[in-house]
Amino acid sequence: MASELKRIEALSISLAALIIVFSFFAVVYSHNNSVPSPTDSNIYDKAFLFPMSLIVGVNVNEKSNLLNQSTRMSIYNFVKSNPGAHFRDLCNYLSLPIGVVQYHLGLLTRAGLLSARRDGRYKRYFENKRFTEAEVKIISILRHETAGKILAILVEKKAVFHRDLATQLKISSQALTWQINHLKKTGLIKSLTEGMRVKYFLKDEHGATVRRCMEFIR
Repeated sequence: MASELKRIEALSISLAALIIVFSFFAVVYSHNNSVPSPTDSNIYDKAFLFPMSLIVGVNVNEKSNLLNQSTRMSIYNFVKSNPGAHFRDLCNYLSLPIGVVQYHLGLLTRAGLLSARRDGRYKRYFENKRFTEAEVKIISILRHETAGKILAILVEKKAVFHRDLATQLKISSQALTWQINHLKKTGLIKSLTEGMRVKYFLKDEHGATVRRCMEFIR
């Protein structure tokens, strides 16, 4: 068993060395054969920090050093100002390539500066430890256009009938039913039937949190 562990350790070190050497020659080649773009100003950081931290354990938790890089700082500040932003928001708003955003988000999340939450087909990002789990859930819902509008209307009007809500949102009754059923599963809203009509309410225990979270949505 000891000899097997030594063999695995030796292979890991060899693999790390190969990646570092390959990264070095890739940097030299790209530097000599292309014009660097503004987003690649810290190309040596890209070439060496990720493989070293992944394989040989370089500490990437030095937060101040991470935020010294301009692109990374821009991504961090955008998420801080726009909690719940998803990956495409970052790429589009900051006009950055997908690979660049993926790289820096990876460093920021591993360092504990940002956290990620899966929201259906989206992956949303938050400043780590800034929000409670309930706030993260509500902000994520508010980021969906129609669901966010429903919550905003219920905050303002307290109770709204199904037909009136569909008219205000300019969507079909069936589409509203789908949205309402989804929101009911989150536990944020409830309904009450009055004769042939149905009206919706925001649950009292969530009112203050929803109002607070709405302040972060621009």
